[in-house]
Amino acid sequence: MNLNFTTSIMVLILLLWNTVSAVEEPGKDKEQGSAKVELLNFLEAEGYTFTSSLRKEFLDYAREEALLRLEDKGLKIPQEFIEWIDSDLDIASGVYAAHDKPEDVLLWLYSLRFDLGKDKFEQYRQLALAVSLVSAKEGMKADISPRDPLKLVIPNDPRKLINTKDLGRNMDVNDHIINFLNDHTIEEKVLLDPNKRSKLKYDNRGIAIPSPSDKKRESELRAEKRTRSLYASDVLASQELQSKFNSYMESKGLDISIDCGEKIIHWDSKAMVRGESYRKINEAYNLFRQAYEAKGLLPSKRDEFASPAERCVYMIRNYEHKFPPEVQDKRKWPRFPLTAPWPLLTMLAADRQPLREREERWIAFRDHGEFYKYGEYIGGIAQQHAMQSARRLKPYPFTYATIQMMLKDGGVCGTMGSISARGHNILGVPSCQAVQPGHCAVVYFQYDSKGNSYSCKGEQYATGGDEKTGPFTPWPFDDSFKRTGRKNGYEIAFHNRKPMVYHQSLAWGVNYGFRSYLDATIAHAVFKMLPPQSRKVEGIQLLKSSISMNPYHFLIVNSAQDAASSIQEQIQFWNQFAATLSSAANKPGCPTEGLYKKSVKSRMFARIASFPVPKKEQSARKILAFLEGLKCDNQQILDNYRRALNEG
Repeated sequence: MNLNFTTSIMVLILLLWNTVSAVEEPGKDKEQGSAKVELLNFLEAEGYTFTSSLRKEFLDYAREEALLRLEDKGLKIPQEFIEWIDSDLDIASGVYAAHDKPEDVLLWLYSLRFDLGKDKFEQYRQLALAVSLVSAKEGMKADISPRDPLKLVIPNDPRKLINTKDLGRNMDVNDHIINFLNDHTIEEKVLLDPNKRSKLKYDNRGIAIPSPSDKKRESELRAEKRTRSLYASDVLASQELQSKFNSYMESKGLDISIDCGEKIIHWDSKAMVRGESYRKINEAYNLFRQAYEAKGLLPSKRDEFASPAERCVYMIRNYEHKFPPEVQDKRKWPRFPLTAPWPLLTMLAADRQPLREREERWIAFRDHGEFYKYGEYIGGIAQQHAMQSARRLKPYPFTYATIQMMLKDGGVCGTMGSISARGHNILGVPSCQAVQPGHCAVVYFQYDSKGNSYSCKGEQYATGGDEKTGPFTPWPFDDSFKRTGRKNGYEIAFHNRKPMVYHQSLAWGVNYGFRSYLDATIAHAVFKMLPPQSRKVEGIQLLKSSISMNPYHFLIVNSAQDAASSIQEQIQFWNQFAATLSSAANKPGCPTEGLYKKSVKSRMFARIASFPVPKKEQSARKILAFLEGLKCDNQQILDNYRRALNEG
């Protein structure tokens, strides 16, 4: 009894203490909750319409919330840096509205100011913000410790050649393999003036079309025979050399032999290899590759990916390179402005190619104008990585999954798209691979200086147009970015990819008005703060006011169509969207018909199909007439309405 009484008293005391604490010292969660309530009350006072006052209220709210969360983590950003962000409305909008964790964007942006130096950072602030957003959404940790600007260091060739004839140590099997190759020679024909060959042309899939004139000109091409040491690929192609190799290994007391047949695999192989032949060649390939890697003739792994800061510094360095005027024009330099609005630079920011790979291709472009959009299309053998690699295995400064190896070994559509995307990114052009049904293509952004407008284009299409194309890079307004890996361990794509039209809409939205596009982004951030039920009523009103500012923001379109809780709401939003879109007819780079309008229309049809057919005949007839007037291609919904009206 006494125990129960004592327990009751203690519980009562705790309750009273918690009550007093809540009154006298409200916790941060409550403070944050109050700030959110105040913002939503302000939204209500504005009639659930986006205004410049609402923009200011949101930015003030988001800034304070972000700083509070940093404080909770024991982190602090200098006030002068916060004020600098506040001084640029475009930057502030991106920091506080484009990510649900703006504090992470703040940390990355502040980190990049150290690495770029204050002047470069402010000059290329859009690039810095794009890189910060990508890095923050990937969950990468920023370093905000004070430091000098980053000095760009291009890594050297990582291979460390080992003397395989060093008698001072015990020789292993790989020594003997390399010694066999170096001790034997082969004679080959070398063209002295290969540039006289016609440049290859390519079809829509990126397949090379040899010039018919080349055969006629072969007699004109000077060549000479040269002697060199054997490559592994020479041995894999020749039964005679395989026999010599086996005898050599036996003479060294090694039970190693290979049997790859006669020219089943050779430099120009294109056919797939199957059965026992595949097994034997694969074993031999791995044997020689291991020897090359062990003795410093082939890197055992790819270089480290470039850090976010390295990407920025590298791109800026190249962007500022000055060619002689006549060369500048010939190179079409620069290919894309690094000062472009940040949504257009996120594709570029996501590219992490190692610096050494970039540099080799940049020097080739800088000094010789070399820029490959394709490689050698080699057919079915490209589906067999080991066979594709075996056919041209030799000492090389770059390993597999690099653009250099792709140019050496060739491939099919995936390789062609990767060569083009990587080449564009190295030259500062936002680009990425893209998937089509059974095919791989490439997309990239362009800038039209005459119309001061941007566009997102595609190449190497084979199984459809833009409507069937899905870029491998994230749409910048996804909540988070997560890379997806391939079996070779080198990540090339992201989860939750969006169709091509989403990336095109970035350019169209910027062309329509960057400020209005960012305001729509803010409006969407406010929309997400509303309770779920309020989104269907008040939220719709906010989204309608936003689409009136800029009709090209998929965030607004998707959210409005998802929130509209009736067929009538769907139709009302569509009518407003279509009217605003039509008003863009005279704006450069703002299509009012085509894929974008069709995509929004198709999504509306799907949403209307999710609602039951109205029981009132008059209502049903109006909706059917509306659908038919828009040439609805959703046959299911048309059939449903016609059956309900006894017309089917």
